[in-house]
Amino acid sequence: MIVSYCKKCKLDSEGTVCTSCGKRASAAGVRDVWRIVRVPGADAGTWRSVAGGVLLAALLLGGGLVLLERLQSTQADFELHVSGILSAVAILAAVCFLLAGALLMLQGREEIRYTLDMTGAHSQTWHRASYLRSWARLQSARMETAILSRDGSKYVVSEERHIRWQDIHEIKYVPSAGMIKLYHVRHLAPFILRIPDEEYDTAEAIVKKHAKIV
Repeated sequence: MIVSYCKKCKLDSEGTVCTSCGKRASAAGVRDVWRIVRVPGADAGTWRSVAGGVLLAALLLGGGLVLLERLQSTQADFELHVSGILSAVAILAAVCFLLAGALLMLQGREEIRYTLDMTGAHSQTWHRASYLRSWARLQSARMETAILSRDGSKYVVSEERHIRWQDIHEIKYVPSAGMIKLYHVRHLAPFILRIPDEEYDTAEAIVKKHAKIV
């Protein structure tokens, strides 16, 4: 949704014209905002990322231990020990995956608020104020920063992300999944914009307008 800020009235209005004074906002005062609600423990993409991370760690650890054992042992000892090493790594990987899954399930519902403005893309992730939900995100519980919502519940910010347009070196548009991936480093750890269907075209147009990929 396009929202503009009127400096004169100190008021946010939907669209580019102030609903109070009727003045059109400057380009710097116009931004695209939207929000989504997600549950990390019910998100298939999150589970795939966790599984991929655990698998990669297991392969690196297992490969390193097998190589170390091969360098230090005779052929007979190596053949005797290698299966035990791989079994131990597999068990450790399974335990790590189950632990990560438990943490995901404990995180509960979260709301991500996105903003596209003249400077870049921004996001804030909010969740209900709870020691358990903060710890499940491996974060300290900052209850003193909690903000009261309209329904009387308290929420805290668990994550903020920002990327400037000039720092973006690659963009991938995935309309079928409602995503735009902004890469500070090509192919690595993108800033993902998750966008509702009705907001996608507007967000894509703004990204294409401001992000100048060389």
